[in-house]
Amino acid sequence: MPARQRPPVPTELTRVPRTLPRGLHRLSGDVVVLSQQARLVEGTALAVAEKGYAATSVADIIARAGVSRTTFYQLYKDKEDCFLSCFEPLAQSHLALVEAAIAAPGPHAERLVQGLRAYLERIDADRGFARAFIGEAESATPAIRAAWQHARARLAGALQHWLDAARREHPDIPPCSATTLELVNAALAAFVTDCVRHDRPLLPQVPEVAAFVFAAFGMPRWAAHVRTQ
Repeated sequence: MPARQRPPVPTELTRVPRTLPRGLHRLSGDVVVLSQQARLVEGTALAVAEKGYAATSVADIIARAGVSRTTFYQLYKDKEDCFLSCFEPLAQSHLALVEAAIAAPGPHAERLVQGLRAYLERIDADRGFARAFIGEAESATPAIRAAWQHARARLAGALQHWLDAARREHPDIPPCSATTLELVNAALAAFVTDCVRHDRPLLPQVPEVAAFVFAAFGMPRWAAHVRTQ
């Protein structure tokens, strides 16, 4: 039997109608499904942020989403399937913002700061989603932890791409080992997760986070510059 394909989740949720008109309406079937999915994304975020992943049930999700149990199981096979279908596109959209900021024209130091700013600012802006999909991901199921690790690997790839470009222009920057990159990435993930779980804002921490990353990559002068901003 072929693997079940999860339906795509809209990443621009504000363009999807949450409330459908009663009775007969002219919305296409695709729009109806997107509306249901958007509500389930929000319902999942609300339930998991409030109760934690382990304690959240399908009943909790559909109650907050305002959809029927039948609709839920038409779209997803279980709670984990629903969580993953929400987590993966949202993580991809988030990391695409970071990659775009790091790849933008400008001095390398400024590009890294802007990439970190994009990463942390999006988390602060979507605090409810962050509590559910970042705060709970690492302690959920093996499949969810694997998705979280994949998102972390993509962030590490963006940092490696930036570092390679910076070293081409500044040959005095020391080489970075895979271990150092993993330590930086792990530290960022742990810091972000802790702030999300304790509801501490991340955006004000951009200068300190950037200074830490520069110092870890052997760029103490760049780190000192950031601290003076």
